[in-house]
Amino acid sequence: MKKQSQVLNETTLARVTEIFKALSDQNRVRILHLLNQGSASVNYISTTLDMTQSNVSHQLRTLKQAKLIKATRQGQSMIYEVDDHHVTDLLYQAIHHAKH
Repeated sequence: MKKQSQVLNETTLARVTEIFKALSDQNRVRILHLLNQGSASVNYISTTLDMTQSNVSHQLRTLKQAKLIKATRQGQSMIYEVDDHHVTDLLYQAIHHAKH
């Protein structure tokens, strides 16, 4: 494997750190994994993952701030979906690595 000779700039380093921080919580990983299967409301996520709506909302806020998911209004509900499929690839690489 070829080593990169370039030093990360501060902006890139901050963004990478933000992504890993967002992925460092089990519930956020579970939510991101679920959203990778399709968009969902807070109610659907909380029911499916057996989490309180308050906790789901808190975790979604963190994922959204990290620009990993996005939300769109559908009637009175907010529907969440993955916004960065590069991070989904990273998540599945980590899952694959953990299984081996």
